[in-house]
Amino acid sequence: MLEFGTDGVRGRANLELTPEFALSFGRALAGVFRPETVVLGRDTRVSGPMLSNAVASGLSSSGVSVVDLGVIPTPGVAYISAIRGVVGVVISASHNPFEDNGIKVFAPGGLKLEDELEMQIHSLILSGNFDVVKADVGEISYDYTARDEYTSHLLSRCDISGARRQRVVVDCSNGAAVAVAPGLFSSLNLDVKFLGVTPDGKNINQDCGSVHPEKLIQTVIEGKADFGIALDGDADRMVAVDGDGNLIDGDQLMAIFALDMKERSQLVGESVVVTVMTNLGFRLAMEQNGIGVIETKVGDRYVLQMLEQLGLVLGGEQSGHIIFRDVATTGDGLLSAIKLVELLSRRVEPLGELARRAMVKLPQSMVSVAFDDPKRVSEVPGLSELVIELERSLADSGRILVRPSGTEPKVRVMAEAATKEMADYVVGQICSYLEKYR
Repeated sequence: MLEFGTDGVRGRANLELTPEFALSFGRALAGVFRPETVVLGRDTRVSGPMLSNAVASGLSSSGVSVVDLGVIPTPGVAYISAIRGVVGVVISASHNPFEDNGIKVFAPGGLKLEDELEMQIHSLILSGNFDVVKADVGEISYDYTARDEYTSHLLSRCDISGARRQRVVVDCSNGAAVAVAPGLFSSLNLDVKFLGVTPDGKNINQDCGSVHPEKLIQTVIEGKADFGIALDGDADRMVAVDGDGNLIDGDQLMAIFALDMKERSQLVGESVVVTVMTNLGFRLAMEQNGIGVIETKVGDRYVLQMLEQLGLVLGGEQSGHIIFRDVATTGDGLLSAIKLVELLSRRVEPLGELARRAMVKLPQSMVSVAFDDPKRVSEVPGLSELVIELERSLADSGRILVRPSGTEPKVRVMAEAATKEMADYVVGQICSYLEKYR
């Protein structure tokens, strides 16, 4: 039985995440929210229409009207959910390979679900008591104009009129961004080249996008572009590449945005929200610049919850999920991209120089270890003692994090240290130990 992770339900399509499960998920969703209408979007995976139709059938059989938005970025569904005040559903496994797929839900207003609501949906699926009124069938309709609404929203947040024309490469990861990004970036004052815009259902995230930026780096260097942008499969995260081909991750981008916003008196509370995975170098840089750092669990929904709670406007993750709370209700790779375009149009310094000034990254090593039940990693005998011993060797110049993945059957092992060699050594020691118990 699939369970909710940090970003919805995810599993191998047609094996773990089956049409039958998706149908039950739709009925359970209807039982929990009792909505009149649900908007439904997906990425470009070959299993997307199968699962999307199954969820729509479950909702329709429960008397709920479904508006199918087709292929659209996850933050696009969140935006439509917010402006229409309806539940939103996305069929996507984000940065995972095409064999996987997932279901994530936005409550009316475009907010990711709280744990309690996820548990209610999960319990209903387990019980099978969906309270279906078979005579009351909801209509299933299609609205592909929602992409244009979302694009117009993004364009309204970017003003580069009169700015110098920049040469940019944009990698859409053969994913959901292909429905929006070409039109969006072509509307800006850019000399733009696109990669990853020929999805075939199976090449999403394959040697492209934010997880595999090698081709983007090569294209930026060979084309002498000012910078590059890489999105993931559902376009809710973004990383960048400077003109010299150096990767600029989410931590560095947040540092650049935070310093720029503070300089322009737009960083509310002069604080940002990050997760436990954020590089120690980010924390040190923010401290040096008088910017507070608040830490949450991994997952952009936890970042958003803290932003809402404290009334702050900027937060995100090293992976490239960045939230501008005054504009969006979730991580949005396309919004982050045009915010970066706008920022660079105002600055004389190139992206690489801004990144170097913003923060110095501590060497970091991270490995994912396959684990049958990642949640039981805390029960592995002797693991805590090993971590404590290794942390002593790092003193104050690093840290260690061992946590279960919320999206895959894996355990993430991360270490930061004064040198990359030390970080690799620490991670290797822990991974070797975990492999005995997986």
